[in-house]
Amino acid sequence: MLNTYVPVALPEGCWLLADDHLGQEGAFPMLKELAVHQGLEADLFELRKHETGKPYGVIGDRIIGVSISHCRSMLVCGLHASGEIGIDVEQDRRRVHPRLQERIRHPDEQSGLPDDLCCIRIWTIKEAALKYMGTGLRVAMNKIRLDMTDELQFQAIIGPDRIAITSFPFRGHWIAVAAN
Repeated sequence: MLNTYVPVALPEGCWLLADDHLGQEGAFPMLKELAVHQGLEADLFELRKHETGKPYGVIGDRIIGVSISHCRSMLVCGLHASGEIGIDVEQDRRRVHPRLQERIRHPDEQSGLPDDLCCIRIWTIKEAALKYMGTGLRVAMNKIRLDMTDELQFQAIIGPDRIAITSFPFRGHWIAVAAN
């Protein structure tokens, strides 16, 4: 379980599992493993999608928050037994075009974030928020304003909505978890 490596506590009922050997097709078995870890009836676990494409789990009549993210070198699955979740993972040394930061930064966050906060980390934080909301990249990242609470905690502000996000390094990657 990735949770044992997370440097801060995640919300109650929220668990992550990472694997650097599986592709996207490995998500379902990982989600079932997370369900077992939560004491849920994993044999009854079904993976479904909302009309927006956001995944969620079903066990009987119970809805389970689910999020899946992968990059070339890692697959991360998140399960939240009692709420919503959105996750993103990217390699920490991934090269990005210098103008990407201009396109993803909200105009009001320039002074509120440290200058050394890397672009790929900001990307993962904002993408986790978008996955949490179920919109994905249909909402522009520069519509999300980030406030940094501490070194690993952020708050994404999108209109009236505020989403708590944990962002941390793990095996050469940045992982961001948005959960309630």
